[in-house]
Parts: sequence; structure tokens; C-alpha cells
Amino acid sequence: MMPLNQALQGFSSPYFSGIELELCRYPILAESKVMTEPVNTQIPISPHFFCDGMGYVLTSSSLGGSNLTPGQISDIVLDNSADDMTPLLTQGICMPILFDGDCALDRSTLFVLGDLTPEQERDWRARLTWKLRVPCGKLILLCSCTAEDLAHAISGRPPTKHFEIFQVIDIPPDSYLVEIYAYPSSVTVIMTLDDEEYEEFEKSIPDKEYDKEGNLILVNYIIRLSSLESEPEMPHLNGSWFDTFTFR
Repeated sequence: MMPLNQALQGFSSPYFSGIELELCRYPILAESKVMTEPVNTQIPISPHFFCDGMGYVLTSSSLGGSNLTPGQISDIVLDNSADDMTPLLTQGICMPILFDGDCALDRSTLFVLGDLTPEQERDWRARLTWKLRVPCGKLILLCSCTAEDLAHAISGRPPTKHFEIFQVIDIPPDSYLVEIYAYPSSVTVIMTLDDEEYEEFEKSIPDKEYDKEGNLILVNYIIRLSSLESEPEMPHLNGSWFDTFTFR
């Protein structure tokens, strides 16, 4: 295991005092199947993905190209200190998100590479935006952030059967703008409804989750990735977690 003082450089956080970050490149294998970037590439979250909790972490198999270990990242995320978390966020190593309820992203989430469709752009109600480095070309969505689970997620081994708490998606290696869009059926939006509005919402829920082609009928969230062209404004941090969506 590489010592922390060799893995990080230049961080001003007390947790990383006097340490610098050393980023490394991870070449993508020629045989790896990678998504190209057309106008709108959509990948639904696995129907078997399950997160019995409110917290998710977006990262990459190379942990942002850093030399940090899963244990080191897990300790920082779960210690819940904004001061210690900020250096990881500014380097795009990971993106912890805290929702208003359990299972927020389960089943009805789409990953989109490229532009939203006109309908997707029209219908979103709230958005959370940050950035992520994916030099290895493998995006990871993980439930919570224990060291054991993060180590499994970046190992290349598939999720445990009947316990799919992470998903890996091949994308072109790049630094990305990450935008998480909340739609009317999302926990983020539902929590803002009064009783009457919620009753109307319940009447609108379709009986089926997928159409005949296997496409999601009801989308709660879209996780959109596009090339990072400028530095986004950092969202509100609740400890080490982003927890605030901006409504239209």
C-alpha cells in the first residue's frame, strides 16, 4: 500500500497538511468497449442496482488518476469533514451525493453522454453540477463509500449477485462536467410537493417501468457527462457530501 504522503501533493486541508497530489495516466485497453460521443448516448442504470441508503459516490476505476487507496478515500468521505473532502473534489477524484431518501437513483436513472434530448431538457426540475476526472475510461456509481465496497467496485470484478451496489460504465477517458438532473418523479422533487400535489403525482405513475424496447418509461434522474470546458461553481457541501440541487 502506497503511503498517503506519496499519493497526494499540494493539499491545504489539515488532513493533508504538507502533501501534494500526484496524478497518473491510465491508458485504455484497445479491446475495451467504449462509448463514442454522439448527440445523445443513453445507458439505463442496472435494474438490479440497489442502494439501501441516501448516499452515492461517483468516481472512476483509477480513482481520478490519483494514487489514493480505496481505504484512504473511504476514510475521508465517511469522516464527513468538508475541509478534508474539498481537495478531492477540486481534483475531480470523486463526487459524493446525498439525497433526501433511500434508493433515490435505483431503477429509474439514465446515464447520458452528450446532449439531452429536447424533451429531457424541457422536463427537468432541478440540477446538481460538479466535475469528475475519468482518465481510465471507467465511470463508477457506488452506494455509500466503505473501503471494502470501493475496492470491489474498482477491481474489475462484477458486483455480487443479488447485491449490486455499484455499476461500471465505459466512457472515453476525459475530464467531465457532471450534471445530475432531477425530474418530477424524483425524490428531490417529490419532497417539495404538498399533499394535494403528491396525490396528483401518484395518479400519473405508469404501471410499467420499461417499454417493449426496454427503455425506461419513467426517469427520475439523469446523470449527464460532457467534456469539461470551464470550472463549475462548487455546490453546497453537507460535511463531505453534495446535498443541494438548484431548482429552475
